[in-house]
Amino acid sequence: MILSRSGDNSFVLGAVNAAMGIGGIIGGIIVSAGKLSKDPVKMIYVSAGISFLLGDLMMGVGRNVIMWSFAGLAASFPIAFINAGQNVILYKKVPEKMQGRVFAVRNAIQYSTIPVGILLGGFLADYVFEPFMLKDNAVTRVCHVLVGSKPGSGMAVMFLCTGLLGSLFSYFSFKCKAVSELRKG
Repeated sequence: MILSRSGDNSFVLGAVNAAMGIGGIIGGIIVSAGKLSKDPVKMIYVSAGISFLLGDLMMGVGRNVIMWSFAGLAASFPIAFINAGQNVILYKKVPEKMQGRVFAVRNAIQYSTIPVGILLGGFLADYVFEPFMLKDNAVTRVCHVLVGSKPGSGMAVMFLCTGLLGSLFSYFSFKCKAVSELRKG
């Protein structure tokens, strides 16, 4: 998306990737140096909601390197808090004898979804969202106002969708009764 929307400017892509890295480093330093929230479940879902809202939504509506860089920073900064909260819960809830197996399975599932997400994202961009943005209807006209109509606008709409759906999913998951069970001793 960044390359499509910046005229294949590799400097812009590099700057956005650097901002994402900086956000992750700053988040990691704060998590390592600071005192974690007493409620790791809340920390996970609030951090995820912030990442989706500030990161993905801003990445979608952004149209320049400054906005994309800020969005990248905002998206990656909370990730360290999410990871820390997950680890706190797993260390508390999983018996010590089983932690190695549980962490291995969790990592296998988590990392196996990355290529699936990349392939699905590419497919959706090329065959669903970019063609959708070429149509002329009420929904695309609203989307054009939000993200523009140049190449890459379909991918920008994908970011809007992940930002909106991700933040809503984070909120409703946090309110879910099964998730609230994780808070109990």
